[in-house]
Amino acid sequence: MFIEVVKTLLLLILFLSVSVVVFTAPGFGVLKMSRVNLRDNLEKYTISTIIGMAAFTLISYLLVIVHARFLLWSFPVFGFFLLIKYFKTIFLRDKFRLSRAGLVFFVVIIIFGVITQVAINAPSGFNFNGSLLFWSAQGRDGMWHVALMEEMKRNTFPFQNPEYTGHILRNYHFFIDLVMSDFSRMFHFSSLDVYFRFFPVLLSILLGLSSFIFVKAWAKNIKAGLWAMVFTYFAGSFGFVVTLIRNRTIGGETMFWMSQTPSVLGNPPQAAAFILFIGFLFIFLEYLRLRKVSYLILAGLLGGVTIEFKVYGGLILLGSLFVTGVYELIFKKKYKILILFLGSLIISSALYFPNSKGSGSFIIFQPWWFIQTMIVVNLGLIDWELRRQTYLAVGRFTSYLRILQLEGTAFLIYLFGNLGVRSIGFIKIARDLIKRDIVKSINIFIYASSLIAFTIPLLFLQKGVVYNSIQFSQYFLLFFGFLAAISASRVIGSLKYNYAKFALAFVIIVLALPTTLGLLWQFYSNKPLAKVDAAELSALNFLKTTGSDSVILTAPYNQYNQGKNGIPPVPIYDWSDTGYVAALSARRTLISDTQQIDIMGYDYKNLESAREAAFNDTTGKLLSLFIKKYDVDYLYLNMGESSKINYSNLNLARVFVNSEVEIYRVNK
Repeated sequence: MFIEVVKTLLLLILFLSVSVVVFTAPGFGVLKMSRVNLRDNLEKYTISTIIGMAAFTLISYLLVIVHARFLLWSFPVFGFFLLIKYFKTIFLRDKFRLSRAGLVFFVVIIIFGVITQVAINAPSGFNFNGSLLFWSAQGRDGMWHVALMEEMKRNTFPFQNPEYTGHILRNYHFFIDLVMSDFSRMFHFSSLDVYFRFFPVLLSILLGLSSFIFVKAWAKNIKAGLWAMVFTYFAGSFGFVVTLIRNRTIGGETMFWMSQTPSVLGNPPQAAAFILFIGFLFIFLEYLRLRKVSYLILAGLLGGVTIEFKVYGGLILLGSLFVTGVYELIFKKKYKILILFLGSLIISSALYFPNSKGSGSFIIFQPWWFIQTMIVVNLGLIDWELRRQTYLAVGRFTSYLRILQLEGTAFLIYLFGNLGVRSIGFIKIARDLIKRDIVKSINIFIYASSLIAFTIPLLFLQKGVVYNSIQFSQYFLLFFGFLAAISASRVIGSLKYNYAKFALAFVIIVLALPTTLGLLWQFYSNKPLAKVDAAELSALNFLKTTGSDSVILTAPYNQYNQGKNGIPPVPIYDWSDTGYVAALSARRTLISDTQQIDIMGYDYKNLESAREAAFNDTTGKLLSLFIKKYDVDYLYLNMGESSKINYSNLNLARVFVNSEVEIYRVNK
């Protein structure tokens, strides 16, 4: 175990070094070619890496389309020579200036911020004495991403859905999976390490640094940049107030529904979109300051690709850019931001629509659903809802006033409960209104983004998993953290005495931390939920030796057997319907993880019903017909599933068996 940890840490260092060659150096080359001048090493590293990641992923996708992926090696080749040439310029010259105390604070925030963010992901998929363990939802969500990474290592286009054989990947933002897959494929890093450990570290570093450099530049205040890192890494909701009252514990991160920014790494597409969005904001801010076309082009690149990292982020960015462009056209008679919007829209559309089918049908108009369910389900205030329904039934003017009072109070609980200590960001808004800074283009963009991100979940839900639309709100929390950072730095800076400054800073940090600490405590005080033990791993490794186009049939998930093997961690096939076979064997399954398939809008019900009927027919006749109809190559069965049918009577050859798994090859 100790040796595995040390080995992983050494590989992480190697991974970060490779990322400098593949992302940072080529990105800096783009900056040099565009004649973009940045102020210090931190800005150079951060923006170069973000631009390099965006360019690498976009070019990788284009090369996949034309079946010329070998040309992607130009990135590390040119990156190596660029790094040798510009190493001093990137890392040694123009150092950013901080006082000794500020530098210590900066380093402490980065170290603890990365550790707290990565700690929740890192243990999943790690080899614990021969078995893989999975915490939280990673046995399903993480396995989907790993399966997609393995699928993308094939030289096929369009991309196929590895959990639904014969169907093109659609209605999914896959750019983060593509870039992770390329890193694993090109440099032979384990997909499990890349997904659960290595990329989370890189994304966390970039998230903190990009927040720092943007807010520092926006507020023209280094301390505001430092506070931006604090709010991005650590600030949670006021959910801990509810849990303290209920059971004297701290926690309740999503008590008011919104997932907080410290836990964003659990959703890698969202984390990557955060970084690209902030990188766009920085370049956009520099464009507004200098009005140089080169900055406009770079902003168009970042703005255009964001949608394929995360659709929610791309929609918010495009909407805010349109609002800002219209504002500049009407009030400043300037049209270039509208051109930037059109350029970003064209890139976004070219990336999104070819991989989308009927995506508009995913949206359900259901206003106030999150607020109502927060009151009744999360907070347990059933009498509140009963009163609302009673007033609604009465139908008098005074009863409508009471409804307005209840709904208004619920709205304020939802707003300030989710914001937590970030609520001090309203100080920045008030100041902008008083000084009329609200009409600055960058402020128009930030406030438009915040309003769009906050409003959409209040009005719309997403089909499949209805609460997925709340992910829009994470951008609202991110941007409000920036507002809070500027407010905190100004208020603390206005205080006369040092002890007062320290006391206020201490109070802000204390109010920010509880839900994040509670999340960590909840994570590490509970056992992992699912496992893949050594015996099953050997079966999955056997599948890797089969033909690369093999189609694997697994038995349907039986939710009534969930947890029959005792306390967690339970075997992953008993825990949930998950695509772990596709992920860990690098082979396509006929159908698995039906929740994910449903989210993406596939019509799978008939196939799923036929599979269930085939496995429930003890004669084996329906299964034999099913295997033939869908051209299955291998039947993968856990021992608990293999007792229903006498497989020896079917046209199958048992090619693998151990204490956990039987694998049959279909004789064709």
